[in-house]
Amino acid sequence: MPSAIIHCVRHAQGFHNLGTEFHALRDPRLTPAGEEQCAALQAAHFPGDAQRRISLITASPLTRTLHTAYLTFQPLLDPSHSDHVKSTNTPTTPRPNILALPDAQETSDFPCDTGSDPTTLAASVSRSSWPVDLSLLHPSWTEKGLTTRYSPHAAAIKSRARATRQLLRQKARELVAAGVEKPEIVLVTHGGFLHYFTGDWEGASRGLGTGWANCETRAYEFEGGIEVDAEDEDEDEARIVETRESRRKRGVEHAMPGWEEQVGLEEETMVGWESRGLQRPDRIGEGWEWKSGAALGGDDAATEKEKEGNMVAAKAREVDGAEVEAEANKGEELERGVGVKVQA
Repeated sequence: MPSAIIHCVRHAQGFHNLGTEFHALRDPRLTPAGEEQCAALQAAHFPGDAQRRISLITASPLTRTLHTAYLTFQPLLDPSHSDHVKSTNTPTTPRPNILALPDAQETSDFPCDTGSDPTTLAASVSRSSWPVDLSLLHPSWTEKGLTTRYSPHAAAIKSRARATRQLLRQKARELVAAGVEKPEIVLVTHGGFLHYFTGDWEGASRGLGTGWANCETRAYEFEGGIEVDAEDEDEDEARIVETRESRRKRGVEHAMPGWEEQVGLEEETMVGWESRGLQRPDRIGEGWEWKSGAALGGDDAATEKEKEGNMVAAKAREVDGAEVEAEANKGEELERGVGVKVQA
């Protein structure tokens, strides 16, 4: 039975991860520490010679996810990279660009979780020389009102998470038809969205907003393979389960909880987030106290803080490399405490 591996990756540290004062930044960039996290991810999980197995790279179209994808998989994507030949010597495997998936964007409507308009993004991608396919983007991909496809309500998030799984399953089928025996596909996305995409809520309530660390990666397979009977309910859901090897690598010996158990874990997560003053996506727009992140102000001040943070990080790199590593670890800890807070 044909199968495929989906490598899910959470983006590296962005400036919005450094504190709530940075949430006003529209589509923030990676911090210098975040760029170093990408190098560490590549070395640990996707070294140059291992990237030959990757058939398709996809990512949320936000700047931090595209940049994470490019830096991590640069040996595969950049012909001038010293490891490019090592990573591209399998002629039967198509060489990918980064396919931007608007459905894989982050869940909230805060500025930091809202992308750039297609024209601005195209110019930025061109300037950075990132090989990104933006053909799936449309002008409304940045519209996150409650009645839109990209609403922060849980029902809308689950709908586009399911659509993303369906799309990746179809891509896997096409790769198998083209002669790739077991396709390996990468999805670089966001901490909140990953719980909806994977359907896995185990450990999500340990942090505020996500149970994934910056640049964490986990591997999944489609439940029942990529060819499912059209009458099977999973044909629509396209469910995925984390591989045993992936769980062992992160110190988890038991299998991923079943779908009935996940319902309870999701509810526990929502209660936990609410108790910490976070939005409950499942109750947005249902009479509960909620203020749209679109009203968050202070973009100019946040931009100045971003510049200041860049300068501080660069100085730290020059003075002591150990300090940079400590800052990266600090960023991961901070991110576990970053959430979308209810506004009074």
